[in-house]
Amino acid sequence: MGLPLPGLWLKRLWVLFQVGLHVAMGKVLLTLFPGRVKQNILAISEKTGVAKNPHFSYENWIPTFFSTQYFWFILKVRWQRLEDMTEQGGLAPNCPVVRLSGQRCNIWDFMQDGWAFKNNVDIKNHQHLQDRLRAARLLLDRSPQCPVVVDTMKNQSSQLYAALPERLYVLQDGRILYKGKPGPWNYHPEEVRAVLEKLHS
Repeated sequence: MGLPLPGLWLKRLWVLFQVGLHVAMGKVLLTLFPGRVKQNILAISEKTGVAKNPHFSYENWIPTFFSTQYFWFILKVRWQRLEDMTEQGGLAPNCPVVRLSGQRCNIWDFMQDGWAFKNNVDIKNHQHLQDRLRAARLLLDRSPQCPVVVDTMKNQSSQLYAALPERLYVLQDGRILYKGKPGPWNYHPEEVRAVLEKLHS
Protein backbone atom coordinates (compact mmCIF):
# COMPACT_ATOMS: atom_id res chain seq x y z
CA MET A 1 0.00 0.00 0.00
CA GLY A 2 2.64 2.54 -0.93
CA LEU A 3 5.97 3.27 0.64
CA PRO A 4 6.30 4.19 4.31
CA LEU A 5 6.72 7.95 4.67
CA PRO A 6 10.49 7.95 5.44
CA GLY A 7 11.16 5.55 2.54
CA LEU A 8 9.09 7.68 0.20
CA TRP A 9 10.99 10.85 1.09
CA LEU A 10 14.35 9.14 0.62
CA LYS A 11 13.24 7.91 -2.79
CA ARG A 12 11.97 11.40 -3.65
CA LEU A 13 15.37 12.89 -2.74
CA TRP A 14 17.08 10.31 -4.94
CA VAL A 15 14.73 11.10 -7.84
CA LEU A 16 15.35 14.84 -7.31
CA PHE A 17 19.07 14.19 -7.65
CA GLN A 18 18.57 12.03 -10.78
CA VAL A 19 16.29 14.54 -12.51
CA GLY A 20 18.56 17.46 -11.60
CA LEU A 21 21.57 15.61 -13.02
CA HIS A 22 19.61 14.62 -16.15
CA VAL A 23 18.53 18.20 -16.83
CA ALA A 24 21.98 19.67 -16.11
CA MET A 25 23.75 17.14 -18.33
CA GLY A 26 21.16 17.55 -21.05
CA LYS A 27 21.53 21.33 -21.00
CA VAL A 28 25.33 21.08 -21.20
CA LEU A 29 25.23 18.53 -24.04
CA LEU A 30 22.61 20.52 -25.93
CA THR A 31 24.77 23.64 -25.63
CA LEU A 32 28.10 21.99 -26.54
CA PHE A 33 26.91 19.44 -29.11
CA PRO A 34 23.55 20.58 -30.55
CA GLY A 35 23.97 18.60 -33.80
CA ARG A 36 24.78 15.33 -32.06
CA VAL A 37 21.93 15.75 -29.54
CA LYS A 38 19.51 16.43 -32.41
CA GLN A 39 20.77 13.34 -34.25
CA ASN A 40 20.32 11.12 -31.15
CA ILE A 41 16.87 12.46 -30.34
CA LEU A 42 15.70 12.02 -33.93
CA ALA A 43 17.00 8.43 -33.89
CA ILE A 44 15.08 7.71 -30.67
CA SER A 45 11.96 9.37 -32.15
CA GLU A 46 12.24 7.19 -35.24
CA LYS A 47 12.76 4.04 -33.18
CA THR A 48 9.77 4.71 -30.88
CA GLY A 49 7.43 5.86 -33.63
CA VAL A 50 7.07 9.44 -32.36
CA ALA A 51 8.63 10.70 -35.62
CA LYS A 52 5.64 9.31 -37.56
CA ASN A 53 3.36 11.88 -35.92
CA PRO A 54 3.36 15.01 -38.12
CA HIS A 55 2.56 17.21 -35.10
CA PHE A 56 5.84 16.30 -33.38
CA SER A 57 8.63 18.08 -35.18
CA TYR A 58 12.08 18.56 -33.69
CA GLU A 59 11.74 22.35 -33.78
CA ASN A 60 8.51 22.21 -31.76
CA TRP A 61 9.71 20.18 -28.83
CA ILE A 62 13.49 19.99 -28.43
CA PRO A 63 13.82 23.69 -27.44
CA THR A 64 11.55 22.91 -24.46
CA PHE A 65 13.85 20.14 -23.18
CA PHE A 66 16.04 20.86 -20.17
CA SER A 67 14.19 24.08 -19.28
CA THR A 68 13.02 24.93 -15.76
CA GLN A 69 9.45 23.96 -16.70
CA TYR A 70 10.73 20.66 -18.12
CA PHE A 71 12.63 19.98 -14.86
CA TRP A 72 9.53 20.54 -12.68
CA PHE A 73 7.32 18.49 -14.98
CA ILE A 74 9.71 15.51 -15.13
CA LEU A 75 10.20 15.70 -11.35
CA LYS A 76 6.42 15.67 -10.80
CA VAL A 77 6.01 12.67 -13.14
CA ARG A 78 8.84 10.69 -11.54
CA TRP A 79 7.59 11.44 -8.01
CA GLN A 80 4.12 10.36 -9.00
CA ARG A 81 5.43 7.05 -10.32
CA LEU A 82 6.85 6.30 -6.87
CA GLU A 83 3.25 6.06 -5.68
CA ASP A 84 1.98 3.96 -8.61
CA MET A 85 -0.34 1.40 -7.04
CA THR A 86 -1.62 -0.32 -10.18
CA GLU A 87 -0.63 -3.74 -11.48
CA GLN A 88 -1.78 -5.57 -14.57
CA GLY A 89 -4.29 -8.17 -13.39
CA GLY A 90 -4.73 -6.29 -10.10
CA LEU A 91 -7.72 -4.40 -8.77
CA ALA A 92 -8.32 -1.10 -10.57
CA PRO A 93 -8.59 1.90 -8.22
CA ASN A 94 -12.16 3.25 -8.26
CA CYS A 95 -11.26 6.96 -8.25
CA PRO A 96 -13.71 9.83 -8.44
CA VAL A 97 -13.99 11.53 -11.87
CA VAL A 98 -16.30 14.16 -13.38
CA ARG A 99 -18.32 13.87 -16.58
CA LEU A 100 -18.31 16.93 -18.82
CA SER A 101 -21.87 17.60 -17.75
CA GLY A 102 -20.46 18.22 -14.24
CA GLN A 103 -21.93 14.99 -12.82
CA ARG A 104 -19.57 13.31 -10.37
CA CYS A 105 -19.07 9.57 -10.62
CA ASN A 106 -16.33 6.99 -10.14
CA ILE A 107 -14.05 5.53 -12.78
CA TRP A 108 -15.76 2.15 -12.55
CA ASP A 109 -19.05 3.88 -13.44
CA PHE A 110 -17.30 5.28 -16.50
CA MET A 111 -16.11 1.82 -17.50
CA GLN A 112 -19.66 0.60 -17.54
CA ASP A 113 -21.51 2.98 -19.58
CA GLY A 114 3.67 22.83 -16.36
CA TRP A 115 5.56 21.81 -19.51
CA ALA A 116 4.28 21.64 -23.08
CA PHE A 117 5.68 21.32 -26.58
CA LYS A 118 5.74 24.40 -28.76
CA ASN A 119 2.99 24.49 -31.43
CA ASN A 120 0.79 22.39 -29.14
CA VAL A 121 -2.68 23.05 -27.79
CA ASP A 122 -2.11 25.78 -25.21
CA ILE A 123 -3.79 24.65 -22.00
CA LYS A 124 -2.75 26.35 -18.79
CA ASN A 125 -2.60 24.50 -15.49
CA HIS A 126 -6.14 24.07 -14.23
CA GLN A 127 -7.01 26.16 -11.21
CA HIS A 128 -10.67 25.05 -11.04
CA LEU A 129 -12.78 22.15 -12.25
CA GLN A 130 -14.36 24.43 -14.88
CA ASP A 131 -10.89 24.97 -16.42
CA ARG A 132 -10.44 21.22 -16.66
CA LEU A 133 -13.89 20.68 -18.18
CA ARG A 134 -13.23 23.43 -20.73
CA ALA A 135 -9.95 21.76 -21.74
CA ALA A 136 -11.64 18.36 -22.07
CA ARG A 137 -14.19 19.85 -24.46
CA LEU A 138 -11.31 20.40 -26.90
CA LEU A 139 -11.06 16.62 -27.08
CA LEU A 140 -14.77 16.37 -27.83
CA ASP A 141 -14.21 18.51 -30.93
CA ARG A 142 -12.26 15.54 -32.33
CA SER A 143 -15.27 13.22 -31.88
CA PRO A 144 -13.70 10.46 -29.76
CA GLN A 145 -15.31 7.03 -29.90
CA CYS A 146 -15.67 6.80 -26.12
CA PRO A 147 -17.09 8.77 -23.19
CA VAL A 148 -14.84 11.54 -21.84
CA VAL A 149 -14.41 12.23 -18.13
CA VAL A 150 -11.92 14.36 -16.19
CA ASP A 151 -10.12 13.84 -12.92
CA THR A 152 -11.26 15.82 -9.90
CA MET A 153 -9.07 18.70 -8.73
CA LYS A 154 -7.52 16.36 -6.14
CA ASN A 155 -5.94 14.45 -9.09
CA GLN A 156 -6.60 11.13 -7.39
CA SER A 157 -7.04 9.18 -10.65
CA SER A 158 -3.85 10.62 -12.10
CA GLN A 159 -1.92 9.74 -8.95
CA LEU A 160 -3.26 6.22 -8.44
CA TYR A 161 -2.88 5.29 -12.10
CA ALA A 162 0.50 7.09 -12.47
CA ALA A 163 -0.93 8.66 -15.62
CA LEU A 164 1.40 11.62 -16.17
CA PRO A 165 2.10 12.61 -18.86
CA GLU A 166 -0.06 9.92 -20.47
CA ARG A 167 -0.69 6.23 -20.03
CA LEU A 168 -3.16 3.79 -21.56
CA TYR A 169 -5.14 1.26 -19.53
CA VAL A 170 -7.83 -1.30 -20.31
CA LEU A 171 -10.12 -1.89 -17.33
CA GLN A 172 -12.93 -4.43 -17.13
CA ASP A 173 -15.07 -5.53 -14.19
CA GLY A 174 -12.90 -3.51 -11.81
CA ARG A 175 -9.65 -5.22 -12.91
CA ILE A 176 -6.69 -3.93 -14.90
CA LEU A 177 -6.42 -6.01 -18.08
CA TYR A 178 -3.73 -3.85 -19.67
CA LYS A 179 -1.34 -1.29 -18.22
CA GLY A 180 0.65 0.61 -20.82
CA LYS A 181 4.00 2.20 -20.26
CA PRO A 182 4.22 5.98 -19.78
CA GLY A 183 4.05 8.07 -22.95
CA PRO A 184 4.93 9.62 -25.19
CA TRP A 185 8.02 7.47 -25.79
CA ASN A 186 6.55 4.16 -24.62
CA TYR A 187 2.96 4.82 -25.70
CA HIS A 188 1.60 1.94 -27.84
CA PRO A 189 -2.06 2.29 -28.90
CA GLU A 190 -1.68 -0.81 -31.10
CA GLU A 191 -1.28 -2.90 -27.93
CA VAL A 192 -4.58 -1.53 -26.61
CA ARG A 193 -6.24 -2.35 -29.94
CA ALA A 194 -4.96 -5.94 -29.70
CA VAL A 195 -6.31 -6.33 -26.14
CA LEU A 196 -9.70 -4.88 -27.13
CA GLU A 197 -9.93 -7.06 -30.25
CA LYS A 198 -9.14 -10.12 -28.16
CA LEU A 199 -11.88 -9.16 -25.68
CA HIS A 200 -14.47 -8.79 -28.43
CA SER A 201 -13.54 -11.94 -30.40
